[in-house]
Amino acid sequence: MTEFDYHRPIDFLAEREPFRDRTGNSIVDVNTLFLTGRRCPIGCNMCDLHAFTREDSPPVGATVDQIDHALRRLPPASWIKLYNSGNFFDAASLPPADYDAIARRCEPFDRVIVENHPKIGRHRHLDFARRLRGKLEVAVGLESVQPRVLSRIGKRMTRDEFDRYAGWLTANDIDLRVFLIIGSPGIKTPEAVRWAKLSLRHAIAVGARHISLLPVRNGAGWGEDRRPLPTLTLQTLCEVFDDAIASTQHCCISIDLWEFKHQTLQPSDQNRLRCLSGAILEQRAVMHEAV
Repeated sequence: MTEFDYHRPIDFLAEREPFRDRTGNSIVDVNTLFLTGRRCPIGCNMCDLHAFTREDSPPVGATVDQIDHALRRLPPASWIKLYNSGNFFDAASLPPADYDAIARRCEPFDRVIVENHPKIGRHRHLDFARRLRGKLEVAVGLESVQPRVLSRIGKRMTRDEFDRYAGWLTANDIDLRVFLIIGSPGIKTPEAVRWAKLSLRHAIAVGARHISLLPVRNGAGWGEDRRPLPTLTLQTLCEVFDDAIASTQHCCISIDLWEFKHQTLQPSDQNRLRCLSGAILEQRAVMHEAV
């Protein structure tokens, strides 16, 4: 088993991301860092990020070393994502003693995006946010509003608990990013799409600034549930994206297309992937192009 180095990130990359609000759309340069962290104590059984974590806690200063290592090798950007395969505000995974040093590294960035579970480290959010020049945004895995799904995957939160957390973030001037899964074991594609749309509308209603849709995939766990997963094609994802874009005037919508980008596709799907990727970046409808 690989022992990851607490002084080196798992990976890092420069990417472009859409930004959408009531004033219009734009495209932002983002530095994304995948930090080595302690295993998440929540343990959702559909999540495989634990494969990139450790069982012990990092020493003070180690996470700062990871950020320095990545930023020395990345170009300038407007935003930074600090993802540690778990919870940024879990003191066992990221020592609060590092907050000052991390905030100094984030000084050039207008937005700092981290990931966290609603039940972990709420008071530490405000401590860290006060140290930042830029805007703090917290990414949360709601996954689905489908009954029993949160319980089945071991999320250790209810939809109401998520809603209260979303309201608390808004009340404290912290932006909310939401991860939603399209599909789960044992349901057909139309049902997966229907629940994804309902979940998206719920996330919009509680104030999400950005919603990232993740198509369900094999190899991600799901505990002992071995039922088949719904088949999600690029055509289906184009339809989901168009419906989502039409549902809001200000919330940014994206779909994780990583698996499709690493497949050998037919020409028609190559065109759909190109059109959908462009539509996500520009936050516009796609179906009239993706034929």
